[in-house]
Amino acid sequence: MKEIEIVILGTSDVHGKISSVNHVDKTKDDQKGMAKAATYIQAERKLNKHVLLIDNGDLIQGTPFAHYAMTETEVLNPIVQVLDYLQYDAAVLGNHEFNYGKERLDKVVSQSSFPWLSANIVKKGTNEPYFGQPYMIKEFDGVKVAVLGLTTKYIPHWESDRHIEAFDFLDPVDKGREWVRFLKEEEQSDIVIVSYHGGFEYDPVTNKKIAEHTGENQANELQALEGVDVLLTGHQHLQYAVVTEEQKVMLQPGTQAEFVGKVDLTVRKEGNEVSIQKVIAELIPINLCMPDDTIVSMLKPIELEVDEWLDEKIATVSHRVAIEDPIHDVWLQEHPFIEWINRAMMKHTGAAIACTSLLRPDTLDINEAVSRRDVHALYPYPNSLAVVELTSEDIRQALEVSASFLMVHEDGQVYINSDWERPRLLSYNYDMWEGIEYTIDLRRPIGERVVDLSLDGEPLKNGLYEVVTSSYRASGSGGYYMFGKGKIIKDYNRDMVELLVEDLKREGELLVEVNQNWKVIY
Repeated sequence: MKEIEIVILGTSDVHGKISSVNHVDKTKDDQKGMAKAATYIQAERKLNKHVLLIDNGDLIQGTPFAHYAMTETEVLNPIVQVLDYLQYDAAVLGNHEFNYGKERLDKVVSQSSFPWLSANIVKKGTNEPYFGQPYMIKEFDGVKVAVLGLTTKYIPHWESDRHIEAFDFLDPVDKGREWVRFLKEEEQSDIVIVSYHGGFEYDPVTNKKIAEHTGENQANELQALEGVDVLLTGHQHLQYAVVTEEQKVMLQPGTQAEFVGKVDLTVRKEGNEVSIQKVIAELIPINLCMPDDTIVSMLKPIELEVDEWLDEKIATVSHRVAIEDPIHDVWLQEHPFIEWINRAMMKHTGAAIACTSLLRPDTLDINEAVSRRDVHALYPYPNSLAVVELTSEDIRQALEVSASFLMVHEDGQVYINSDWERPRLLSYNYDMWEGIEYTIDLRRPIGERVVDLSLDGEPLKNGLYEVVTSSYRASGSGGYYMFGKGKIIKDYNRDMVELLVEDLKREGELLVEVNQNWKVIY
C-alpha cells in the first residue's frame, strides 16, 4: 500500500492575457496574466513530483496582444509559446477559439506541443473528434489519471457559419457520459477529470439559479455523471473551488489568469485498487507573484511590436471626449463614442438602423488624436457585423430588454439592476440605437418602459426593418430572443475593430457629436 500526492493545476478564460502589462491603458502591472501565474506554476512543480497542468479554453482571444498575434504576424503564436514553455499537458477548446476562423485555429493547434482536447467537437456529419484527441492519460506511480475535454455546444448560436462549417457541436453531457464510461471501463483510468469549457446553471455552493436553461452551461449535469472525480469549468469568468460530500471537485478559476485553480489529491494504491483519501480544492491568487523572467524575455520583442502598432495615430478628434461615469455619461444619455460606432456600422452596410453597446465600462479620455489603442479600448471583442430583419415589435421588445438594465431609487438616484450584475456585470448587453427615436422611462414597470418609438418622427409601422449590429447580438445572445440566426440577411467577414480603424483613417477625424435621437427619463 502506498499513498500518492497528485496536484492538478488549471487555468481558464485567460483570453490572451499573458503579460501583466495592460495593453489598453499601459498599466505596468494590473495584477493578472500568465507571466505571473507562471511563477506560481513553476514553484508548484518544484514542490510536487506529480503535477498535471490544464488550460480550460478561451485562451487565444481577448487582448490587443492576442489580436495582433492572431492577425498581424506569421511567427509562432506567443501564447502557444508560453504554454509550451510551462509544459501544459493539455488545453481544451473554448468558444472564443473559433473567433478567427478554422484556418487560424488549425494553425494554432498545429503549433502546439500539447494536445487540444474536445470530445464533442466533431468533423461535420461524423462522430470523429475534429482535433483528434478527445482525452489524454497521464500515469503517476501506477495511478492512471484521465483528462476528458468538452466544450459548450452553444457555439453555433454565436459564431459565424463560415468559421464553424467544418464542425458539429454535440451535446457535452451525452458525449461526457459515453467517454467517462470508456475511460473507466476500457482505459481502466483510476481518476477521471472532465475539463469542460462551460459553466453552471445553478451555483454549486448555494444551488441558486445563475444562468438560463439554454444548453450553454451544463456543468451541473456533468458533475452528476458517475465516474467524474474532478470537474474543471470556465466560460462564466466566475470563481469556484468546491469539494462535495462525495469528495468530488468543481473548480472555476475566473479569467485572465487572475487565479490558478489547484486540486490536491491524496490517492491510496493497494494492488490494483485506487481510492481517493483526501481532496483539497482552492483558487490561488497570483497578484503578488513576480512575472516569470523567461516569459518576460520571450515576449519582449513582440510586445514592442504590439505597442508600436497600438500607438499609431489614425485620426484627429474635433475636441476632447471622455467617459468618466458610464451610467451618466453613456447609459443615460447619448455619447459620441456610441454614436460613432453605430454610424460606422451603418455606413459600411447601408442599413438605416443600428445598435451597439459600451463593451468596456471603464473610464476613457481621448484628446487631440485617436490611436489604434483607443479603438481597442472601446471595442475589445472580435465581433463581425450582421444585418438582421426585425419587425417594429421586435425592435420594441429589444429596447425593453435594454430598458431593464437601469433602475431608479425613490430619491432619483439611478443604479444598475442587480439582475444584470449576476453572475457578473452584463453591461455589454445594454444596447443603444441609432436611426430611430425612442424614450425610456425608468419610473415605469420593466417591460413597459419604452414610451415612444418612431422613425423620422413617425411611429414605426408594421413591416420589416434592416438593423445592423454585432454578430454576437444578431445571434440572439444576451437575452435578445427577438434576434437570431434565422433573421440574419447579410453578414460581413470583417473584424469590427479593423472596420472602425478603417473608418477613422478614411474620415481622418472623429467628430464629437450626437443627434439626441433617444433619451432616458428617471
